[in-house]
Formats: sequence, C-alpha cells, structure tokens
Amino acid sequence: MTLIIPTPDALAERFCTFLDGRQFTADDGSLVTLDGRAPNTFENVLAAVHAMGLYELYLTVQQLAKEMFIQTATLEGLLPLHADTWGVPRIGATTAVGYALFVSSQDVIVPAGTELTMDGSVRWITTAAVTVPAGSNGTPVAVKAEAAGTTGNLAANTALTLVSTVVGVTSAVVDASGIAGGNDIEDVEVWRSRILLRVRRRSAGGTTAQYEELAADAGAGYVNVVPGWLGNNTVGIIVLMPGPTVPTDAQITDIQTYIDGLRPVRGNVTVVAGQIVPQSPTISLNPDTQTARTAVQSEVAAYYAGIKMGGWLYVSALSDAISAVAGETSHFISAPTEDAQLAVNQVPVFGAITWGNVA
Repeated sequence: MTLIIPTPDALAERFCTFLDGRQFTADDGSLVTLDGRAPNTFENVLAAVHAMGLYELYLTVQQLAKEMFIQTATLEGLLPLHADTWGVPRIGATTAVGYALFVSSQDVIVPAGTELTMDGSVRWITTAAVTVPAGSNGTPVAVKAEAAGTTGNLAANTALTLVSTVVGVTSAVVDASGIAGGNDIEDVEVWRSRILLRVRRRSAGGTTAQYEELAADAGAGYVNVVPGWLGNNTVGIIVLMPGPTVPTDAQITDIQTYIDGLRPVRGNVTVVAGQIVPQSPTISLNPDTQTARTAVQSEVAAYYAGIKMGGWLYVSALSDAISAVAGETSHFISAPTEDAQLAVNQVPVFGAITWGNVA
C-alpha cells in the first residue's frame, strides 16, 4: 500500500480536534475550554510544533521505506549496502589502454614510464621498456592513459608527441586499434539494474549466467556465451564493448584476465572479440515527409538495438517497427527481403536508410 503523508496543516487540525471541548479549571477557579485554532494561544503554537515534528517523522519513515528496496534506494543511502550484499560492486572509472607505434632513426630503448601527449591536456604512459630498431615502420609499445575516464580514449592513427625527448625517436602514432577502454564511473541507474539482475537471476559456477556476469563486470557491453567454442569442455565468451564498439586486443586481454581469476577451476574459457554488422535497409514511405523519415529512423534504430548477439533479423519485425510511426500510411521494404540469423559473434548496428519511392 502507498504511504499517504498528511500535510502539516492536516496534522495540526488533528491535534486541534483532539483538544476540542476539553476543559480544565484554572488557578483562579475559572473554567477554561481549550481551542487549538485560536491564534496566538499556547494551544495553537503547540499544535503547529506537534504537526511539524510528526510531519518530519513521516518523511523519515517514507525515506527509510524507499531505502529498503533496491529499486528506490539512493547512492547516499543504502544502495551501496544492497550492492555489497549481492556482490555487485560499482564499476569504477577505467583507464584507456592500447598501443602506440614508435619510429626511430636509430636503435633506441624507449623506457617504461615514457610520457606522450596529443595537445598537452592528457597524457599516455608506456607500460614496458621496448627497443625500437632504426628504420622500423612502427614498433608497437603498450601505453595507458595517465587518468581514468573517457578522456583517455584516442582514435586510430592519432599523432602523439613525447613530453620529454627520447633521442632517436622521430614520431609516435596510435595503432589501428586505437586507445580504448577508458570509461567514467558507472552510472547509478546502470549499477542498480545490474544489482537487480543479480538478485533475479542467481548464477552458479560455470553457468552461462555466471560468464555473462563476469564479462559484464569486466566492462563488456554485449556478451554471448557459446559452449563448445573450441571443442568439448570449452567455452567461448564473445564480447563487444558498450556502444557497441569492437574491443581492442588490450581490452580482450583485460577481460580474459578478469574472468580467469574468477572462473571455475576447470573452466576452459576463451574471450573473443565480436563483430559489428551494419544494417542499412531500403525503405519507401507513404507519406514520404522529413518528419516521417526522422521518426522511422528512430524506430528502426531501436529495433536493431534490441537484437542480441547471434539473434534473428526478421523482415516482419522491421516492418512492424516502421508501422509504429504515427501518420505512416504504408511502406515498402526493398532490402532486406529475407529473414537472416546473425552468427554467434555478430551484433547488428543501424547504419543508414536508403529511401526509395512508393510505386
């Protein structure tokens, strides 16, 4: 049932109603009738004080009731304790990792701890000493961002400069995989959803649910657990990062290491990067207006976003998404023309719609 909190005025009125008609004999022998509604009387002040105190108590009880449930607990209240009870710690900010390609005019050792920057605002640090031979097209050197968060992510082929000169090094550039994996601290509502998922679907050692939870805890946004990936008694864990984006080699290594530390002793687990399959349907609309096109794009994007890794792409479901647009009279889908199932390592991502003409 819903806790109905009376207003302070209603609580004061209750107090006054209780006093109504009550009498006592004063020291001078006169008969006094109490009236809490009479302004500037002791009873009137007492009614107001009583009402405010009781109202505050109601609010406290209401908040305590909310804190008892994961769905309504707050970050400043009991949500962290709920998370601790169920073993779902909040995912902290993560540091971006990747590789930079160093070019040198002579054989040189780039020491661990060498700092690089792009514009001076953020720095990336080499994590191991690497020998860069003269004339190399680019020797990969592992790097990580100095600070956690999305600011440490860099696109492929981004030029970097050394904060302190290393004699012989002529250039450094981010490799083709980019520097990735930097994330801000987990959003509170995302964290709450993970806690509720753990409560509603408890996992056991070696189950699909456990591997999905471990991969998600390690930062994966999309997970598909495939038994027998490399033969009997093996498991493949296909992962994509939030977005979705394809994980870098460094991210795959981090997820593999995390799962290896918590998986069942006999679990033969291999973490594999998933694939993104762009979807660009051809659609004709009636009426064909910019407003209708914008609405259809939104519905189609939501349709593809709801398909899990290895799921089916149904033409009829795509058609239903288009039909949900207000004002749409009819449409025709020229492509795709047939249902298709994605591979176990594939996730669809909406690209763009090619607009046709209704015949």
